[in-house]
Amino acid sequence: MRKAEARVAIAGAQLVSSLVRSLGIGEGAALPGRILIRLYPEVISGLSKSLPAVLISGTNAKTTTTALTREALSGSFNVTSNITGANMDTGIAFSLVARKVTAVGKDLAVFEVDEAYLPDIGSKLETKIVALLNLSRDQLDRVSETRMTASKWSSFLKLNPHITVVANCDDPLVVFAAQSASEVLWVSAGLNFFLDAYSCPVCGGEIDFSDSGWRCRCGFSRPSPDIEVSRNTVSVFGRPIEMDLSLPGQCNVANSAIALGICQVLDVDLDSAARRMSTISEVAGRYKRVSIDGHEVRMLLSKNPAGWVEVFDMVGDDSSVVVAINAQLADGKDPSWLWDVPFEFLKGKEVFACGERAYDLSVRLHYAEVSHVVEKDSLAAIRACGTRDVSFVGNYTSFQELRNRLNGNDGSLVGLIRSLGNRVFG
Repeated sequence: MRKAEARVAIAGAQLVSSLVRSLGIGEGAALPGRILIRLYPEVISGLSKSLPAVLISGTNAKTTTTALTREALSGSFNVTSNITGANMDTGIAFSLVARKVTAVGKDLAVFEVDEAYLPDIGSKLETKIVALLNLSRDQLDRVSETRMTASKWSSFLKLNPHITVVANCDDPLVVFAAQSASEVLWVSAGLNFFLDAYSCPVCGGEIDFSDSGWRCRCGFSRPSPDIEVSRNTVSVFGRPIEMDLSLPGQCNVANSAIALGICQVLDVDLDSAARRMSTISEVAGRYKRVSIDGHEVRMLLSKNPAGWVEVFDMVGDDSSVVVAINAQLADGKDPSWLWDVPFEFLKGKEVFACGERAYDLSVRLHYAEVSHVVEKDSLAAIRACGTRDVSFVGNYTSFQELRNRLNGNDGSLVGLIRSLGNRVFG
């Protein structure tokens, strides 16, 4: 494509992005990226020349691990990243528009990548490092079964032996994919949800999990980790790094261990990286506390059973929990995954079932013997809570809906016009 045509495509995408953000109907990356790819098909390879890339993929924790990695590396590199969390080709294409070229050797891309898109996007970028977090069932109406995804990752890494992999050795599916790479840094980042990991991806037999790791009778077994996590300490080749994270939950210490693994590969000072990561208190609206009519509400996102297991740790001592479930395209249309979530952990708490699929959730809570109230409106449920400290847990669209409402956009035409007016005149 000629430079003039490329500039027109980029300008058009930027205009659409500004409009989307002004109307409060999105983060302004996916739709502009779709337009950009349509007008400039080779945009990803075209805008990423001489830009080494770190790609972070998995079913859960992509956004948070990418944010931690981006911050950890920011003292050593000029980082281009998809900060909005748009992790398919459209979001990455539009993120490259914001790239600012600096001194040779100082530019780096850090992208979270949807697990189904990793081979395609990784082949278009100058990929240097791939971090593989985990694999579990999620949105099966869109994404392949986990073993198929692991096989696609494996084939991609086999064809690209120059890529260094940072991989979670506690997940058998991740190990199956990562062992195709020529160089792997193994991180013991944990595995809290085992239902998708019992069947051996090598022979189909049953994997035996124990406190010391996992093993199949065919010989497929957990590699010895180079990086390990013990409470708030991450040991990198035996060197302890104390993590003082502002983000809640043991899972985020594990996410920081992956980030430190990437820093190790790039020869970045680990103590400095740890200090930088400690400054992050929220990621795309997640984890932070917001005040709503006398309630202090922790905003949490969970979209599948594996993610929910980690959320139970973050809910902690909050006596009230508001759960909102939608089943829109971005969530996956099938909410049957609710039956794989051990909601029994919520017994004894004040629980509200909300969202478009509140009654599906209510049935699941009933069989988990969790007392609850059905209130489809999340904000109304929060206001009805009888305690000060509340955890709100929503899947993707229900989480974004509440964020928009708290930002003054209720999703209606009037709300969109009001939001636009506030941005233009306010």
